[in-house]
Amino acid sequence: MKKHWIPFLLAFVLPLILVFWWWGGFNQASFELAQRGPYHYAYLSQKGDYYKLPEKQHEVQTLLQQQGVQAGAAVTLLLNDPRSTPKRDWSAQVGYLVEAGTKVNDPLAIGNVPVRQVLLVKVKAQPLLAPGKAYAALLEYLEEHRMKLNLPTVELYQDGVLTVEVTQ
Repeated sequence: MKKHWIPFLLAFVLPLILVFWWWGGFNQASFELAQRGPYHYAYLSQKGDYYKLPEKQHEVQTLLQQQGVQAGAAVTLLLNDPRSTPKRDWSAQVGYLVEAGTKVNDPLAIGNVPVRQVLLVKVKAQPLLAPGKAYAALLEYLEEHRMKLNLPTVELYQDGVLTVEVTQ
Protein backbone atom coordinates (compact mmCIF):
# COMPACT_ATOMS: atom_id res chain seq x y z
CA MET A 1 0.00 0.00 0.00
CA LYS A 2 2.81 2.46 0.83
CA LYS A 3 4.36 1.98 -2.60
CA HIS A 4 1.27 3.50 -4.25
CA TRP A 5 1.74 6.78 -2.34
CA ILE A 6 5.29 7.41 -3.52
CA PRO A 7 4.39 8.01 -7.21
CA PHE A 8 1.43 10.16 -6.11
CA LEU A 9 3.66 12.28 -3.88
CA LEU A 10 6.31 12.66 -6.56
CA ALA A 11 3.85 13.41 -9.36
CA PHE A 12 1.40 15.74 -7.62
CA VAL A 13 2.27 16.89 -4.11
CA LEU A 14 5.97 17.62 -4.56
CA PRO A 15 5.43 19.84 -7.64
CA LEU A 16 2.74 21.82 -5.79
CA ILE A 17 5.07 22.37 -2.84
CA LEU A 18 7.88 23.45 -5.17
CA VAL A 19 5.66 25.93 -7.03
CA PHE A 20 4.37 27.35 -3.72
CA TRP A 21 7.98 27.76 -2.54
CA TRP A 22 9.07 29.31 -5.87
CA TRP A 23 6.20 31.82 -5.71
CA GLY A 24 7.32 32.89 -2.24
CA GLY A 25 4.60 31.09 -0.33
CA PHE A 26 6.94 30.23 2.53
CA ASN A 27 8.48 33.72 2.80
CA GLN A 28 7.78 35.69 5.96
CA ALA A 29 6.73 39.33 6.21
CA SER A 30 9.12 41.87 7.70
CA PHE A 31 8.17 45.06 9.54
CA GLU A 32 9.79 48.45 10.07
CA LEU A 33 8.82 52.00 10.95
CA ALA A 34 9.92 54.54 8.35
CA GLN A 35 9.19 57.87 6.76
CA ARG A 36 7.84 57.40 3.24
CA GLY A 37 6.63 59.55 0.38
CA PRO A 38 5.85 61.76 -1.28
CA TYR A 39 4.31 59.71 -4.06
CA HIS A 40 2.73 60.93 -7.27
CA TYR A 41 0.72 58.39 -9.20
CA ALA A 42 -1.57 58.02 -12.19
CA TYR A 43 -4.58 55.87 -11.43
CA LEU A 44 -8.06 54.59 -12.18
CA SER A 45 -10.65 54.03 -9.46
CA GLN A 46 -11.90 50.52 -8.79
CA LYS A 47 -15.21 49.85 -7.07
CA GLY A 48 -16.19 46.39 -5.86
CA ASP A 49 -14.19 43.20 -5.44
CA TYR A 50 -10.46 43.69 -4.88
CA TYR A 51 -9.93 40.50 -6.89
CA LYS A 52 -10.27 42.65 -10.03
CA LEU A 53 -7.37 44.98 -9.12
CA PRO A 54 -4.80 43.27 -11.41
CA GLU A 55 -7.09 43.82 -14.43
CA LYS A 56 -7.40 47.51 -13.54
CA GLN A 57 -3.61 47.73 -13.09
CA HIS A 58 -3.11 46.38 -16.60
CA GLU A 59 -5.67 48.87 -17.96
CA VAL A 60 -3.76 51.76 -16.35
CA GLN A 61 -0.49 50.49 -17.79
CA THR A 62 -2.00 50.37 -21.28
CA LEU A 63 -3.42 53.89 -20.97
CA LEU A 64 -0.09 55.27 -19.73
CA GLN A 65 1.72 53.69 -22.67
CA GLN A 66 -0.83 55.15 -25.10
CA GLN A 67 -0.31 58.59 -23.54
CA GLY A 68 3.48 58.27 -23.62
CA VAL A 69 3.83 58.50 -19.83
CA GLN A 70 6.73 56.69 -18.14
CA ALA A 71 5.38 54.42 -15.38
CA GLY A 72 7.27 53.56 -12.21
CA ALA A 73 6.30 50.95 -9.61
CA ALA A 74 2.77 49.60 -9.41
CA VAL A 75 0.77 51.33 -6.66
CA THR A 76 -2.60 50.60 -5.09
CA LEU A 77 -4.41 52.53 -2.38
CA LEU A 78 -7.03 50.44 -0.60
CA LEU A 79 -9.65 52.82 0.73
CA ASN A 80 -11.93 50.38 2.61
CA ASP A 81 -11.43 47.62 5.14
CA PRO A 82 -12.89 44.46 3.61
CA ARG A 83 -13.56 43.09 7.10
CA SER A 84 -16.16 45.79 7.82
CA THR A 85 -17.28 47.04 4.39
CA PRO A 86 -19.64 45.18 2.05
CA LYS A 87 -17.80 43.94 -1.04
CA ARG A 88 -19.91 46.07 -3.37
CA ASP A 89 -18.61 49.18 -1.53
CA TRP A 90 -14.91 48.33 -1.59
CA SER A 91 -12.93 51.02 -3.40
CA ALA A 92 -9.34 51.48 -4.44
CA GLN A 93 -7.11 53.63 -6.58
CA VAL A 94 -4.96 51.49 -8.87
CA GLY A 95 -2.07 52.75 -10.93
CA TYR A 96 1.63 53.51 -11.23
CA LEU A 97 4.03 55.99 -9.74
CA VAL A 98 4.85 58.88 -12.09
CA GLU A 99 7.13 61.91 -11.91
CA ALA A 100 5.79 64.94 -10.03
CA GLY A 101 4.06 67.33 -12.42
CA THR A 102 3.11 64.59 -14.90
CA LYS A 103 -0.12 65.29 -16.77
CA VAL A 104 -2.48 62.54 -17.89
CA ASN A 105 -5.68 62.50 -19.91
CA ASP A 106 -9.08 61.05 -19.02
CA PRO A 107 -9.96 58.51 -17.80
CA LEU A 108 -6.72 58.57 -15.78
CA ALA A 109 -6.32 60.85 -12.77
CA ILE A 110 -3.31 61.97 -10.73
CA GLY A 111 -3.08 61.29 -7.00
CA ASN A 112 -0.58 62.33 -4.36
CA VAL A 113 0.48 60.81 -1.05
CA PRO A 114 2.41 63.17 1.25
CA VAL A 115 5.48 62.35 3.30
CA ARG A 116 4.37 60.51 6.43
CA GLN A 117 5.48 58.10 9.17
CA VAL A 118 4.38 54.55 8.35
CA LEU A 119 4.53 50.97 9.44
CA LEU A 120 6.00 49.04 6.49
CA VAL A 121 5.20 45.42 5.81
CA LYS A 122 7.35 43.75 3.14
CA VAL A 123 6.82 40.36 1.52
CA LYS A 124 8.81 38.88 -1.36
CA ALA A 125 6.28 36.78 -3.27
CA GLN A 126 4.36 36.58 -6.52
CA PRO A 127 1.56 39.16 -6.93
CA LEU A 128 -1.17 36.58 -6.35
CA LEU A 129 0.25 35.48 -2.97
CA ALA A 130 1.88 38.64 -1.64
CA PRO A 131 -1.22 40.63 -0.58
CA GLY A 132 -2.71 37.78 1.43
CA LYS A 133 0.57 37.14 3.22
CA ALA A 134 1.22 40.85 3.85
CA TYR A 135 -2.24 41.68 5.21
CA ALA A 136 -2.44 38.56 7.37
CA ALA A 137 0.90 39.48 8.96
CA LEU A 138 -0.10 43.17 9.23
CA LEU A 139 -3.38 42.45 10.99
CA GLU A 140 -1.66 40.09 13.40
CA TYR A 141 1.02 42.70 14.13
CA LEU A 142 -1.56 45.45 14.70
CA GLU A 143 -3.56 43.25 17.05
CA GLU A 144 -0.47 42.24 19.05
CA HIS A 145 0.56 45.89 19.44
CA ARG A 146 -2.99 47.13 20.11
CA MET A 147 -2.92 49.36 17.06
CA LYS A 148 -5.66 50.02 14.52
CA LEU A 149 -5.62 49.76 10.75
CA ASN A 150 -5.47 53.31 9.37
CA LEU A 151 -6.75 53.58 5.84
CA PRO A 152 -5.86 54.03 3.10
CA THR A 153 -3.08 51.52 2.89
CA VAL A 154 -0.53 52.16 0.17
CA GLU A 155 0.74 49.09 -1.68
CA LEU A 156 3.84 49.28 -3.84
CA TYR A 157 4.93 46.26 -5.86
CA GLN A 158 8.41 46.34 -7.36
CA ASP A 159 11.09 43.75 -8.11
CA GLY A 160 8.98 40.92 -6.69
CA VAL A 161 8.47 42.66 -3.32
CA LEU A 162 5.13 43.95 -2.06
CA THR A 163 5.38 46.79 0.43
CA VAL A 164 2.25 47.76 2.34
CA GLU A 165 2.40 51.10 4.12
CA VAL A 166 0.05 52.01 6.98
CA THR A 167 0.15 55.54 8.39
CA GLN A 168 0.95 55.67 12.10
